[in-house]
Amino acid sequence: MPPRLRATLTALGAPPDPAALEEIVRAVGGSWAELDRLRRTAGRPVDVSGTTEAELRAYLSSQLPYSTGVVKTAWPADGIATRMTAERLLSSLDDLWYPATDDLVVLHEDANGTSVLVLDHEERLTVVRMHGGGHGGAGRGQGPQGP
Repeated sequence: MPPRLRATLTALGAPPDPAALEEIVRAVGGSWAELDRLRRTAGRPVDVSGTTEAELRAYLSSQLPYSTGVVKTAWPADGIATRMTAERLLSSLDDLWYPATDDLVVLHEDANGTSVLVLDHEERLTVVRMHGGGHGGAGRGQGPQGP
């Protein structure tokens, strides 16, 4: 977990939100174990270990359908989630994701379905697009193209 995650989120104007955590878990299939299954449908994850912070931010921005829209963001190991703009997430990424120590899950929903981005502790990025709203993992996953 990023140091002082709860305090950092509160300072960013995005305090922990238990309802957001429930919504994310439900969207990925009802449990974090389902997230692993869902990620496997996306194909090979992208290795982001060699990217600069600016490159990673740019790539994440390209994967979020609307970079200024609200996303739900979770740290599964800590049971913490929040809602914030994608822009806030991207600008604060270095305070919110610590490679080699935690996983960050970002959920974005729009009229075309649901996108799930996972930055894991092994510095791999997986992007899954679920069409039809993605409830229960019912849609088809599509993997990222690479940074």
